[in-house]
Amino acid sequence: MLKLKPFRPFVYGGTKDKSAFIAPPYDIINSSLQKELYLKNPYNVIRLILGRKYAGDFALRNGYTRAADFFKKWIAQKIITDAPGGVFILKQNFMLEGKKYRRMGVVARLDWSGTSGESIIPHEKTYRKHRVDRSRLLQKLPLNFSPVFLITEGVSGRIKKAAASALKEAVYSAPGEKGVLYRVPDILVPGLLSFLGGKKFVIADGHHRLRVSKENFTGDPSAGFLMVYICDFSDEGCVILSHADRKTPLDKNVIREVLKTGKLMKQKSTFFWPKLPSGLLMHPIKEMSDDK
Repeated sequence: MLKLKPFRPFVYGGTKDKSAFIAPPYDIINSSLQKELYLKNPYNVIRLILGRKYAGDFALRNGYTRAADFFKKWIAQKIITDAPGGVFILKQNFMLEGKKYRRMGVVARLDWSGTSGESIIPHEKTYRKHRVDRSRLLQKLPLNFSPVFLITEGVSGRIKKAAASALKEAVYSAPGEKGVLYRVPDILVPGLLSFLGGKKFVIADGHHRLRVSKENFTGDPSAGFLMVYICDFSDEGCVILSHADRKTPLDKNVIREVLKTGKLMKQKSTFFWPKLPSGLLMHPIKEMSDDK
């Protein structure tokens, strides 16, 4: 089972539209996109998740330490603020090959202290180089900037029920495929999280971040939280593409088979689209004094 909880996020302050500040997950950002995001806005989350490297970098001054410095400075300047806690619905509308899709899922906090490792199944292996990179960032800046994407079966009805009550006013947004966030009414949260927590999940995206989070908790039990996004296989927008061309849809049964057997797929064989945004919510990996 998974132990799921509400959480109190940090968010970019000011307008509800966060388009200027967010970015894709770090692992699909190349040098060209990194440069574009740097130029897009001086406070874009790229500086926190995948900062530039410089020739003079060393152990005490590098991309990881600069990320921590940026975050502290932006907190002091109130560019980033803490926000009311809760559980959120993330809705993404997007086009693929001329067809309109919508995907909805739940964003919540996973608590490793009450989570069984067998409840979350990877579909591909991880690499030490990338784990070390994410671990070094997490040590300097102990937050999640994008949720790990988990998929399961049999939860679509409960997610839709929560969404029907939540889809009244967007709390934060980045229009289009990047997403709109809504807060689930508090009265529905305990039942929703209890139901979701009893399921078994496959990691769609975020293998390295999830493994680093789990290993980090093993070394430091106070750092036991991870931000996750939960979606149902049956959701029309749960689209799996071939990683080779990022256009050809794959049969969802290839991932269902992983859920049944636990057998890993060939590396980089799937591409889940759209990606979950980085920077829409920022999730502390440790308990805050005023967490819900």
